[in-house]
Parts: sequence; structure tokens; C-alpha cells
Amino acid sequence: MNLFKLYSRDILGLSVVGFFILSILGVIFGTIALFNYASGNTVLAASNIHLALSHILFVIPALIIGHYINRPSWVAAVDKIKFTREINNHS
Repeated sequence: MNLFKLYSRDILGLSVVGFFILSILGVIFGTIALFNYASGNTVLAASNIHLALSHILFVIPALIIGHYINRPSWVAAVDKIKFTREINNHS
């Protein structure tokens, strides 16, 4: 694994975190929609449920990318690079 793949894996990992944050935001919008619907404000509830559904869908690419970057060969290669750097830093 070269440094380009290492850094691209790190960037993909950050995108997984961002996608999960957006999907959690969808859960929050869904909760707000539930409270709006319970209070009788159906127009605002419909708007929030639309936002919730569009944000919850971000969990799908997060799971796909997370599965892709956690391949055993990539994890072993990253551990090898980190171990090599640690040995070189202590020399």
C-alpha cells in the first residue's frame, strides 16, 4: 500500500463519519416531526419528515464505504506502515 492509498483511506474514513453525522441529523429531524405531529402542526411535521427521510438515506453510503475501507488486506497494510514508521522514529 502506497501513501496515496493510505491517505485516500483516511479521507474515506472521514467521509464515513460525515455520513453518519448526517444520518443522525435525520433521526433528530424525525423526532422533531413526531413532536410536531403530536402537537397538531401537520404542515411543519411533513416538512420535517421530508428532511428526516432525505438525511437518513446517508447511512447507506456510509455502510458501503465503511465495508470497503475495512478490508483485511488494507487494515494489515496500514498496521505495517504504522509499525515501520514507529521503528524508524525510535532509531
